[in-house]
Amino acid sequence: QHGHGKEALKLFQQMLMEDVAPNEITFLSILSACSHAGLVDEGCDFFISMHRDYGIMPTIEHYNCMI
Repeated sequence: QHGHGKEALKLFQQMLMEDVAPNEITFLSILSACSHAGLVDEGCDFFISMHRDYGIMPTIEHYNCMI
C-alpha cells in the first residue's frame, strides 16, 4: 500500500468531529488517499457521501480518483 490512507481517513473523521465542513478539495484528497491505499469500498462511500450528505457535485478530478 502507498501513502497514508488510513491516517487520512482518521484525519477526515477528526475534522468532522470538530465541525469542520469538508469541501471539494477535502474530498479530492480523501478519494485520492483511498485510491492509493487500495481502500475501494471506503472511497466509494466517500464519493456517494460527497453529494448526498454535503451537496458537493463531483468534478472530473473526483471521478478520476474512482478509476
